[in-house]
Amino acid sequence: MARAKLLLDTNVVIDFLSKREPFYQKARLMMIAGKVGEFQLWLSASQMTDVLYILSDGGSTGHMPRAIEQIRGLRTFVNVYPAGEAEIDAMLAADWTDPEDALIHEIALSLGADAIITRNEKDFERSLLPVFDCEDFFAWAESKWAVRYEEAVL
Repeated sequence: MARAKLLLDTNVVIDFLSKREPFYQKARLMMIAGKVGEFQLWLSASQMTDVLYILSDGGSTGHMPRAIEQIRGLRTFVNVYPAGEAEIDAMLAADWTDPEDALIHEIALSLGADAIITRNEKDFERSLLPVFDCEDFFAWAESKWAVRYEEAVL
């Protein structure tokens, strides 16, 4: 059984799929932990289309097949939350600087997430949930469950 339910920010997924340094290794470790069932990893449906758009270089037909294959691979271990009217209305009522971050927060609340994982913790200063970057999350998880998460070679 998974130790925690985590909503991933889009930047963590892009870091992993694009192998964007210096963030790739920690994002990769997060994905490995999700793939083996240590954590439940979640994205919203709108984030999935955002990731597809970014990976396909703005919807370029030449990049689309590879981007779709990357999303298919991701879907083998990342769950999708279908945000609806409640989350949109809560985002619209929120007084956040960035509506996209407010929506991610509202989705995390609706989902019952234990934390939001992002590379930009400052974007979620108003969060009612814990917010971590990958490295800080693994340090927190180690102290909480006395389990050391180290890079696995697959």
